[in-house]
Amino acid sequence: MTETFAARPVGPFAEFTDPASLVVRFVAADGSEHTFSFATLAASGFHADLAAAFRARCDSGEITSMKTAKAFFGSTQLFLAFLSDLTPAPASVADLTPKHMGAYHVFRADKAGPKTRNSRLWDACRLLRNVSPVDKLSHPLRVYLSYSRAAAQWEGVPDDFDPHRTEDDPSDPLRVVFTARDGQQRLFDFHELPLPALHTDLAPVFTTLLYRDGQPVALSGATYLWGLVRRLLTHLAELEQPPASVADLVPAHLEPVQRMLHQTGTERHAAFAFHTIRNVLGNVQPYGKLSAELRHDLERALCAPGSDAGSTPIPTASTLPAPAARPGKGRTSAMPEGPYEAEVPAPQNAQGLSVAFTGEDGRRTVFEFSALPFPAFHSEFASAFAARTGPTGALRTVASATNTYGAVRRFLTFLDTLAHPPKALGELTVRHLERFRMRRLESTGNRGALNDLMAVRLLLRHITPFDVLSQDLRDYLGHPDLGRGAGRKGAAVPGYSDREFRELMAAARSEVVAIRDRICTGERLLDTLRTNPDALTPEEHTLASHLDTMDRTGHVPLVRTDLRRPVLEGRLRLARHLFLTQTDLAPLIIMAAGLTGRNAETLKDLPAEHRLLEDHAVAVNLSKRRRGKTKSRETVHWETGGSDSRQLHTPGGFYLLLHQLTERSRRFSGSTRMWSIWAGTSGRRGRNWDIKLAAAGHIDAFAQRLARTLNLKGITDRHGLTDDNGNPLQVSLNRIKTTVEVRHTKAMGGHLPSASRTNTLDVSFAYYLQGDPVVREWADEILTTAIDDAEQNARSYRPKVITPAQAQKAVDTPQQTAAELGTTTETLHQALDGKLTTIASSCLDILHSPFSDGVCDVSFLTCLRCPNALVTHQHLPALLALVDELDRARQSMPIDAWTNRHGRTWLSLTRLILPQFTDAERAEANEAKPVSLGLDLLDDPKEV
Repeated sequence: MTETFAARPVGPFAEFTDPASLVVRFVAADGSEHTFSFATLAASGFHADLAAAFRARCDSGEITSMKTAKAFFGSTQLFLAFLSDLTPAPASVADLTPKHMGAYHVFRADKAGPKTRNSRLWDACRLLRNVSPVDKLSHPLRVYLSYSRAAAQWEGVPDDFDPHRTEDDPSDPLRVVFTARDGQQRLFDFHELPLPALHTDLAPVFTTLLYRDGQPVALSGATYLWGLVRRLLTHLAELEQPPASVADLVPAHLEPVQRMLHQTGTERHAAFAFHTIRNVLGNVQPYGKLSAELRHDLERALCAPGSDAGSTPIPTASTLPAPAARPGKGRTSAMPEGPYEAEVPAPQNAQGLSVAFTGEDGRRTVFEFSALPFPAFHSEFASAFAARTGPTGALRTVASATNTYGAVRRFLTFLDTLAHPPKALGELTVRHLERFRMRRLESTGNRGALNDLMAVRLLLRHITPFDVLSQDLRDYLGHPDLGRGAGRKGAAVPGYSDREFRELMAAARSEVVAIRDRICTGERLLDTLRTNPDALTPEEHTLASHLDTMDRTGHVPLVRTDLRRPVLEGRLRLARHLFLTQTDLAPLIIMAAGLTGRNAETLKDLPAEHRLLEDHAVAVNLSKRRRGKTKSRETVHWETGGSDSRQLHTPGGFYLLLHQLTERSRRFSGSTRMWSIWAGTSGRRGRNWDIKLAAAGHIDAFAQRLARTLNLKGITDRHGLTDDNGNPLQVSLNRIKTTVEVRHTKAMGGHLPSASRTNTLDVSFAYYLQGDPVVREWADEILTTAIDDAEQNARSYRPKVITPAQAQKAVDTPQQTAAELGTTTETLHQALDGKLTTIASSCLDILHSPFSDGVCDVSFLTCLRCPNALVTHQHLPALLALVDELDRARQSMPIDAWTNRHGRTWLSLTRLILPQFTDAERAEANEAKPVSLGLDLLDDPKEV
């Protein structure tokens, strides 16, 4: 039966041409083909599984050339031949153990060097990792295969190899377990080396040389030294009369070793390797144990201790430092002795000028001015920069100091390109600064150009002595309006709509829940290992053992969690069982911004130290960078919600959760801030690499710079978030803060003094509320509602008017009329008799004014829109005279002022009161109207 395959894309691949005969056809990237038959190989019980594994390995894309495929098949053929020669021979892949792999490593050691044997072992491991299903392999073998190449390349892997056995055995000095600077461990077992007579003397020397100045060397250096010791002992063991002890060693024993090194390497490498071998022998203790002839040879070569070579002494085992104690709380810091002496701001040395800077947040860096162009200004600019970054300077963080340093570098670069640059600071002019701004406009916007100009200007203000600058430049630098608006922010970034914010927070919350559950699961597994290990399956026990190592040492083992995936990927997945990693930062900081409404910079500097307030709130000291020195610290009290169910809904509850998630990593990174993650020890060796290695890959995520890359877009991609227009949602921490500000302002009814928690009133309005469409829409709704209410109130008001036709009814039915007017019968009679007349109306209740408490004291003109006023026919002449007065005032006053002062009175008169009287009644009253009412007296009460 022949298996049928679908069309494959162009590229290398492998397939079975006939499964029954176990023939695999491989097509390389260049189109060449070859068939590999497993039927003719030894150990037939392995054929089916290893043929499928071979095909899977070829299909993975890691084998692209025919040469590599044939070499891999050759290694497979040799591995099966080895298995068939064993007694008893394993019957299938299920019978393989780490002991078989250890034995295969030394298979045909007499015909293959270490490099070839390592390569064959690695190929066998790669092949077995592709066995499917992986459960066919025994659990011990799966553990062995999960380890990185570093574990597999331990020369002389013992038959009882246990990947979890890393503790040193004090009773066996020939078994050395070395821990490198990055936390990786390596076994060096002298039992597997030839010539045991020399092991006792060379093992302590080897252990000593693994450290320099009390610190462990790199793992590569330790491996290199081990290889040289192995080659030395292998060569000595092959001699016809090998030395019985180190006392029998003479220079003649080393001469063949030197020739062998020159034959297998370059002259430079051979000389260095032989020098290292001499150094090993020169550190044998006691030194007198060596023969006099050998000691003379070593001293002549300037390798022995006590010689006058001036070489750096190698520390002995007794001088190795003890492990540093973990930092504790409440310990009094050491105080310096003697009076305080300030550091020289810009020390000048043979290498140039440098300014050391320590920010208020503890971040440190050094700014080198010797590396900048235009050396004529280096000394003065370095001193001025030191003043700007000193205790009295305005630059308090590494970020702000770096920005100024960048502006200075660009300015000096500009001066260096001029045809006629200034030769000294006294020749620097205002024109140079203006031309610098114009040059910057060629590559950046106006804001960036003005920012650079302001940075240079502020630096020049600190030049000492200041009078070295020209008078015109000093006047220019002192101008108060120079660069005004340079740092002014553009249009405020709008927040999110309610739907966008709700979905964004739900997505972040779901990922934070997954992070919490992931770490809690790892902690439960670790607890089970320590309290009830028998309850664990073999797979769980292996994983828990790795977690135990991680919890105790911080080091993440170099193992695979999936045999077909790379080691670094498996190491990252393993670390995530107990630690936060880079990918966890985005959802966590989004959640923090959404719950607290704080700036991104404040959240990234979030301290780990806090105080619990009766399990209901947590007190945290925050830093706000742009508030100035005196206001840069603020203590906030965040509610915790009182239960775990409210952890992700209250700022205090989330803070305590974040503190719990990062606590284990902070033990190793030593961070006082909250954000401690495991970043690994691979990748580019940047700044403070040694600190990272010493902490086993644990770092303060924002220790070096706040602008650490956060994949905020990833949360949009993972959850399919869209904005209100259907486009992918752009996630911004500034927009999240704006949204929280808007929502809080709306909750406070728009009262800014109550709503402004994290900023001043001006900043809250100008930078977060003013340009937000949600605020504008909400404000429009409020204003529209207020205007509608005012209009409805105005239209609902109807003045109380009794016309001549209604006066007779009031006389006939006084009780009914009084009830309709909201007054008493007695008051109605007094009003009709003219006893309650003011000037243009009658007041039904002057003791209870709706405009003031108690007796009415407002303008008489207010009576016409007062619910206590009653207008009758006898008031009509005065009302017509009032209309004339108002009309004359309209002609003599600005229309805006007249409208504000008399508009409502005019409308009440002309629209609501006078139209209720007939034309005849108004004409009759017009004959009796007074000449003047004294509008100035009517408008406001005055003392006479």
